Amino acid sequence: MSSPTSVTARASPGGSRIGRPPQWTISRSRKLARLYVYTTLSIEKIIKVLEDDVFRPRKNSAQKTIHKMLDNDPRYLRPESRVEMDQRIGSLAASLSRPRKRRGASATVSRRRGEAPKHTYQEREVALSTAEFSSTSGSSRRAEDAPSFDFSASGNPTSSAATPPPATALRRLLIPLRTSQGLEGRDALETSDTSSLGVQEIQRRVSDCSETYARQISSLLRDFTISSTSDPGDNPPFGQRLSAALSERLDRVESPGPEAFEAFPEPAFALPGDFLSAHTRSCADFPGQEHGTGTCWCSIAKETSNAEESWLLPTGELCERARHVLEDPSQSSLGLRDKFGNTPLHLFAALEGYQDELFGIVLNGGEVGASNNADQTFLHVLHLEWFSDLGSPSSLLRQLLSFLRDSAPGVVYETDVYGRNFFHRAHSLVRDPEILATLLSPFNPELALRRDAFGFSPSTNTSLGGEGPFMPPRRVGSHSPQLAGSPQPSADEDTFLAYHARLVQVIQSSYNNPRVEDPEGRNGLHSLAEAIIHQQKMDEQRSAISASRPLKRKLDRKDVAGLSSDSGSTSESVLVSRLRHLEGLLQSAHPVDINHYDKHGDTVLMAFIAHISDDQDDKAKTLLAVLETLLRSGARVEARNRRGETALLVAARLGRKVALTTLLEHGANVYARDVDGRGILEVVDETCRGARDDVALYARMEACRVLLTGRRDWGVVSRPSVSLEWRTRATVG
Repeated sequence: MSSPTSVTARASPGGSRIGRPPQWTISRSRKLARLYVYTTLSIEKIIKVLEDDVFRPRKNSAQKTIHKMLDNDPRYLRPESRVEMDQRIGSLAASLSRPRKRRGASATVSRRRGEAPKHTYQEREVALSTAEFSSTSGSSRRAEDAPSFDFSASGNPTSSAATPPPATALRRLLIPLRTSQGLEGRDALETSDTSSLGVQEIQRRVSDCSETYARQISSLLRDFTISSTSDPGDNPPFGQRLSAALSERLDRVESPGPEAFEAFPEPAFALPGDFLSAHTRSCADFPGQEHGTGTCWCSIAKETSNAEESWLLPTGELCERARHVLEDPSQSSLGLRDKFGNTPLHLFAALEGYQDELFGIVLNGGEVGASNNADQTFLHVLHLEWFSDLGSPSSLLRQLLSFLRDSAPGVVYETDVYGRNFFHRAHSLVRDPEILATLLSPFNPELALRRDAFGFSPSTNTSLGGEGPFMPPRRVGSHSPQLAGSPQPSADEDTFLAYHARLVQVIQSSYNNPRVEDPEGRNGLHSLAEAIIHQQKMDEQRSAISASRPLKRKLDRKDVAGLSSDSGSTSESVLVSRLRHLEGLLQSAHPVDINHYDKHGDTVLMAFIAHISDDQDDKAKTLLAVLETLLRSGARVEARNRRGETALLVAARLGRKVALTTLLEHGANVYARDVDGRGILEVVDETCRGARDDVALYARMEACRVLLTGRRDWGVVSRPSVSLEWRTRATVG
């Protein structure tokens, strides 16, 4: 593989004349992106910093390169002041994965002696006293407001604040790093390469630049480069590490009989309702877990039971408040919640031995529709004992369902953030199809049998030993820009045309039949997000596929342009056409389900985020209008796919700036984590490190990072805990 600075056509996002070296190589483009979104340097001064003996680009060349990486008019991404610049760089310096790892002489000597290496530079600086916080230039925060930091057993710093203390972060940039200098003492900062420009050289090139400012620029150029051997970690993510061990365990489990059988979820998929029974689950039952590192059931039980207003003590016993509810189940006490939104109904439903108490609370007017912060009702967390002896009409669960059918039928259809309702849980515990059919018969099968994020529908036609018992599958796919599992059309022209023609047919059919979907489970809205519905765009795609070959045929007008025949406009823009059909499908007498999951576990909102990039937007900001229409029509902001991602995490992973900002404005949970336990900043940073050869993706990642840590305080933290993640209420629409 060629190095980032080699002269190749691929290395220049801005293109170049044939026979001449490209001006903007991959390495230079990445530096340009960093200096543009993290500093207040003008374009002219950025060029001054980056130029060398042979590289002297013009201003318009730099601007074109920026626009190609960050789309049209990216000026809003720039810091408005030095204070904001300091904040952005401070957050970047506090990242656990972004600073480039360098081997210092002391670390080398320690390894030679067989000693354990000392804390890294970043770890030492995170541990600095926050007393310096109030003395930082440009900071208006007080020392007593400084966030607290501690170290886990692995030595990784964790923070409870949205951004690192400016003094701490800036001090990292002010202390001269000499980790790359040899034992002979030659300072690598004094080389002429722009990746390691010395402070004095930067001050010479930027005339009105202070020493502090120059050190920040030097650090941006030097400490956040991507080497040719840089990869997002040697260890596989938690979800992947756990996969093999759990698969082996499941292979050893004999097929269960008709009695209830519970398949515990992995800790990575734990929701607030699971916290109430976490103390009953042992790490020994889940091979492959890293006990004591915060990713096992023991850690979850300890962390959540120690949370303020927890219903349970660390021993698993009821706390005093919970015992008081049992003694006096008044309306006021039944309205109490823990930090994760669990009510007394959730508590007594999840624990063994409280069937009579729970049934009494329900009969006496308990709020049966109350949901916790993951949109789970008490029916989502019913203990295993509720599903015993269901063959008897007098079983307590059948009596409970009979009461709910008459008093609150909607509660059985309520779905959690993974799209699961009561019948998903029933199917995971009951293997007898006849009993399942009996439970379902009084209710609406269209609502009860909806597909969830794992591609599972609790159909009563499944025979014993079929799909069940339900257990969330392991994380699949990679963190590539494509949605995991989504099939991509072939590069063959005829196949490509047929693929999009089928999507268009689903859209057309959805106006009369909102339940129609393609073989991949995509409904009309999923198809609208992906299909090419504009004749000119289709011709452009076909030309790209055909390359030098003549076009075989023109796509029939009925396949594409027929969608806009009612408007009579052939000049309507692509996004405007998409918005018009979106409104039509949502405002019809029988609207298409906006929270439908396809068979790959992605919602409609995720599909629009994935398939419509920022560069498709127009001056009228139609992309924003599309997203606002989805959210206004009830698209669930906190719905999750089978990788545990919310729409916000999907937008961050793909570098969708407009979607990211829109979701933040609509209150999306910034503490959400995927099944690998990665928060939004970790997702951005790991994707950024992996974008070695894709400067456009790299620049979008940097842009998303500054949108998260820039002038608006969204409360983002580097590594949110499971407790922090689920203290935020999920947004239904």
